[in-house]
Amino acid sequence: MGRTVSAAVTRLRVSVVGGREGVAVAVQPANSVWQDVLSEINHCNKCGFCLPACPTYRLTGNEVDSPRGRIAMVEAVARGEMPIGEALAKSLDYCLGCRACETACPSGVEYIRIYEAGVRALRAVRKPRPMWLAQQMLTLVKHPRRLARMARLAERLKNLPWPTAFRPYRGMLGYRTESVSVPANPPDAAVTVLFFGGCVQSAVFPDANQAAVALLRWAGYQVVTPVGQTCCGALHWHNGEESQALELAKQNIVAFERTPDAWIVNTAGGCGAMLSEYGKIFADDAAWSARAAAFSGRVRDWTTLLRQSPRPLTFRGAGERVTLQNSCHLVNVEKAGADPVWLLQQVTGDDFRPMPGQDRCCGSAGIYNLEHPDWSVAILDRKMEEVEGLEVDRIVAVNPGCQLQMQWGVARHDSRQAVEHLARYLYRAHQRARQAGGDGHG
Repeated sequence: MGRTVSAAVTRLRVSVVGGREGVAVAVQPANSVWQDVLSEINHCNKCGFCLPACPTYRLTGNEVDSPRGRIAMVEAVARGEMPIGEALAKSLDYCLGCRACETACPSGVEYIRIYEAGVRALRAVRKPRPMWLAQQMLTLVKHPRRLARMARLAERLKNLPWPTAFRPYRGMLGYRTESVSVPANPPDAAVTVLFFGGCVQSAVFPDANQAAVALLRWAGYQVVTPVGQTCCGALHWHNGEESQALELAKQNIVAFERTPDAWIVNTAGGCGAMLSEYGKIFADDAAWSARAAAFSGRVRDWTTLLRQSPRPLTFRGAGERVTLQNSCHLVNVEKAGADPVWLLQQVTGDDFRPMPGQDRCCGSAGIYNLEHPDWSVAILDRKMEEVEGLEVDRIVAVNPGCQLQMQWGVARHDSRQAVEHLARYLYRAHQRARQAGGDGHG
C-alpha cells in the first residue's frame, strides 16, 4: 500500500461508553507548526491494523477510541478543519499510551508523535490538573524515600475506613518484601552495568531490584548503582509536566555519564522506555541532544543482559503454574518483550502458561488507573478472565505499575494467585538450582 492521506475528517460525532458525547466542527485555519505532524500522519494508510491492537478500541468498539480515529482527529485539527476542543480532549484523554498500535502498524507510523502533538495543542488552550491522588503521585515519585514511607503507612492503615474515592485502591496493597542476599561484584567481571533503581520500584518493591542485582552479579556482571539518579520522568512527561520531566532527565544523564561506556539497566519496563527515548525528547536541544542520545543508546532491560550473560544461570521451579503480564512499553518501545518470556521458559519444574494477551496493556498506564478507574478496571477485568482461564498459581510482572494493577485484579476477583516481579521469582528459582547441587550455572 502506498503512503497516502485520506480525506481529512471535517465533522466527528463522538459517542462512547459512559455517555461521552460532543461535536467538533471545522472552524480553525491550519498552522505551519503542524507540518511535521502532517508529514507523520501522511505515513498512515488508514488500514486499521492498529484497531485490534488497541485496548480502548477493544473495550468500546468506537472509532474515536482507536489510534486511527485519534489520528484522524489530530489531522482535522492540524488542517484547521476542527477546533481544539472537547471532542479531541475526550478522545486523547482516554488513550493509554501503550503504543501497541506502533508495533501493529505495517507502515511504521510513530503514533506517539501525533498523539503528543494533539495533547500539547490541548494544553495550550486548557490547563487540566490531575485528580488529587494522581497529583500526589506525581509529587511523591520525585522523592522515593517519602513515597516508601507513604506506602508503608497506607499498608498499616488499609483495614481502617478510607475515603470513598480511595477505597477501591486498597486492593493494590498487601505486598510483602522478601529477604534478598546480594553477592559482591565478581572480581573477574569483564562487563560493567549501571543500575537504574526507579522511583516506585525502589520505594515499593526494593527486593525486586535487589534480586535483579544479585542475578546479574551471579551471571558475571559488575553492577554499580550511580549516585545522584532520580525518577525517570515518565509520569510527568505523559501528564503534561514536560519541564519537570526534562529536569529529571537531565539529572539522570549527568549521574550516568560519569561512566560512559557501561550499559544502563533497570527492572521497570515503563522507566526503560522513557530512558531509551531521552535522545528523542532532547533532539531539538543543542546543549543536551548529543548527551541524551548517548545515554539512551546504552539503555537495556535487565532481562536482556541476563539472557545474554557471560555466565548463564540455571533455574529450578517449585512445581507451580506461572504466567506473565508483560510490560507494554518493554514490548512496544524497547522491543525486548521476548526476553522475560525466554527466561521463564528456562525454569525447570514449573509450568509456564503464556497469557493470550500477555503483551497487551493491563490498564495501569502510569496514573491512568487513578484518572480513569472505570476504563482501567474494565481492561483489568478482561485480563483477569484470561488469568483465571489459565488456572495459574503465580503472576509475574516486569513493571511496578503492572504489578500493582495485577494485585488489584487478584483482590477484585477474590483470586488466589500470588503476584510478584520476575526478578524475585527468578532469584528463588536460581537459589533452588544452587541448593540442588553445583554452582547454578549452565
